[in-house]
Formats: sequence, structure tokens, C-alpha cells
Amino acid sequence: DAINNRDLKEAIEREVAKLPEKQREVFILRTEAELPFKEIAKIQRTSLNTVLARMQYALSKLRKPLKEAYDEL
Repeated sequence: DAINNRDLKEAIEREVAKLPEKQREVFILRTEAELPFKEIAKIQRTSLNTVLARMQYALSKLRKPLKEAYDEL
């Protein structure tokens, strides 16, 4: 299990690194720093709706490759 978890974490990190910069920043600030979307909007100096859209696009781009990586484990 520890190996599978490590492999999955590495797969997530690889796929997140492929995201466009702003999407990657939103994803990391939300998932790792656990910041609220309003705070992320302030950091990025953009609207809340833009931040929410960036997160949605990031999740959409991550879903397929991570599902495939998870299925392989």
C-alpha cells in the first residue's frame, strides 16, 4: 500500500506540473495550502469566478491521466 500511495502521489505531482501556471497555482493553493477560493482570487488579483474556472479546468485536465495511473496500480 505504501508503494502504491507513493506511486500515486508521484503521478499526481507529474500531472499537476503539466498544468498551465495559473491553474497549477490555484490547484496547489487550494489542495495543499487549503486556502479558500476568495483568498486565492486576491493572491492572483482576479475574480472569484476566474479562480473557480481555473480550478475546474485543472481538475478536468487531471481526471483522465490520474484515473489511468490509479487503474495501473
